[in-house]
Amino acid sequence: MRRILPQPLLSLALWVSWLVINNSLHPGTIVMGAIVALIIPWITHRFWEIRAGVKSPAALLGYIGIVLVDIIRANFVVARQVLGPNRALRSQLFEMELDLRGSLPVSILAATITLTPGTVSCRISPDQTRLWVHALHADDISEEIAEIKQRYESRLIRVFGQAGDAGRAATNPEAES
Repeated sequence: MRRILPQPLLSLALWVSWLVINNSLHPGTIVMGAIVALIIPWITHRFWEIRAGVKSPAALLGYIGIVLVDIIRANFVVARQVLGPNRALRSQLFEMELDLRGSLPVSILAATITLTPGTVSCRISPDQTRLWVHALHADDISEEIAEIKQRYESRLIRVFGQAGDAGRAATNPEAES
């Protein structure tokens, strides 16, 4: 099966994207989308170093839902912060130790932080054990780290089936990028 579908989730995403872009469920569109969804991953599978390794699809769907809700909510919070007095903002750069392991899970965490308005992932350490984050407004760095770990990292640990130390978190407020 892996020879036919080396990246089944990518194939599914390509097929659905093809149908959405073409805005049609005509049989020809469905067949052409299936061909594209089969051929592109088959041609490119040798270039893929990272395998997804999702252990809990249900946890992944929950994670996506949490991230979408957080993005919408954060847009309103950031709008209120930016439109309010700038002197009230407490911009912070901090370092957090990661319990999550692997290039793909760490990259997803960094992308999630960047997608959520008000925070940006600045740097991942070469050994992928630390992440530097810039927050537009953070009163307490340890609270920010705890929230990121609780809302995102712990869920990604479940998605990828990793055993993690849920309480381990190192902070360094004077972190330099």
